[in-house]
Amino acid sequence: MNKLMIIILALSLLGNCIGLLIVYKYFNLKGYFSDSEVQLGEANAALKSLHKSVNDMTARLDSQVSERMIFLHHSVGEGILTAGGLRSRILEMGVLVKSATYGDDIGQETDMNHWAPKFENHMSEILSFKAHPNLYNTDGTTNDYVMFKSCFPNSDIIGEGTPPGDPVAPEKTIANYKATFYKLKDEICKYPDKLFVYLTAPPLTPDLSTPENAARARSFNNWLTNDFLPEYKKETGLDNFVIFDLFDCLAGEDNYLKTEYRRGIARDPHPNALGSKEAAGQFIRFFTTVRGEWRNKHQ
Repeated sequence: MNKLMIIILALSLLGNCIGLLIVYKYFNLKGYFSDSEVQLGEANAALKSLHKSVNDMTARLDSQVSERMIFLHHSVGEGILTAGGLRSRILEMGVLVKSATYGDDIGQETDMNHWAPKFENHMSEILSFKAHPNLYNTDGTTNDYVMFKSCFPNSDIIGEGTPPGDPVAPEKTIANYKATFYKLKDEICKYPDKLFVYLTAPPLTPDLSTPENAARARSFNNWLTNDFLPEYKKETGLDNFVIFDLFDCLAGEDNYLKTEYRRGIARDPHPNALGSKEAAGQFIRFFTTVRGEWRNKHQ
């Protein structure tokens, strides 16, 4: 056998070995992914089961508690309720929190331009909401606290806009946002025996907003707290509207989600567990005071 044949045979054997190794790793990797898919499916099933258990428990507890809160929110709110522990901490205060979120008619849409039509046309459903999904009380039982929050895309405010703005326009401008709350003022004042709690929209990460747009979010939230809220109380003579600045709780001086609260995933501004716990802790301190003052005046 000449040297050329030996070299060809050696290369052939090496190629076969490499091929077998690749096939071996492929099937191992295929098995790994198959196992991962099974585990992911089991985890999702467990999560759905957990959510169902929470919803069932909420429905059962609704007839046993003395105070009830509906929270209209999406994913960030869910993180604060669960990973942050807010749901259980509020329940310890004697207040049952009910999530109206994706899958609920009144919780499906929570952008800024959705609030005015929702409050104007669906307040009866908001007040009678019992549990997710789409369960309502029919015996006259109503919620005592109405908490609502837009999600983080609403912190990408593209411009000042043209006053007086349009409360139902989808364009994210300061003028339209202000128009939304002037319209909400007319609706909220119709329910002086209900406490409305607004959570400002949470901040974004730098890959999802410009510095100028993020700064406008801070500016709008400051206007809400420093200008609109005192104006509401003065014009209506009511104390049934309060604001918790969730944006300020989670944002750094650059008006973006603080680095320590990020999940480390590109284009994902959902707060991590640390951020959710911080938000829950600050809210509990805020709500404890607010609720105490409200109960002293209204009970």
